Amino acid sequence: MKRMTTLAGAVLLTTALVTLTGCVETAGTSVLTDHVTGSSLVLEDSTRLRDQIQVLKVNYDEVNGLKRVHITLQSTKHRRLRLNYRIVWFDANGMEIDPATKTYRNLILEGRDAVTVTGVANSPACVTSKLRVRDLETAD
Repeated sequence: MKRMTTLAGAVLLTTALVTLTGCVETAGTSVLTDHVTGSSLVLEDSTRLRDQIQVLKVNYDEVNGLKRVHITLQSTKHRRLRLNYRIVWFDANGMEIDPATKTYRNLILEGRDAVTVTGVANSPACVTSKLRVRDLETAD
């Protein structure tokens, strides 16, 4: 009987913690950049994130024959934002190049601050890049 009470308490505690913490929203903001034409496109898939960050500018250049992108993000809120981001690269056919090597990285944006994230292509065949930003959590 004591074991069942302990088990029931553990289940209730776990349910309460999951309910209080919520879920990480995986939809985020994407920035598509075409290094051939010089165009960029901002896609906002998260209504919550859309109101919290904005893309200020996108620059690209080459280093040692590999394309490099610099994307400046700015917080529109007064509080700290905890985000994840990753930059993926695509060839001329739109196929992602070496997707297993690019993991999400943590990014902390202080209130009203701007930060530039940089990514270097992992192959000379890369033509376009895509920055994916997702909301990890919002802290005060």
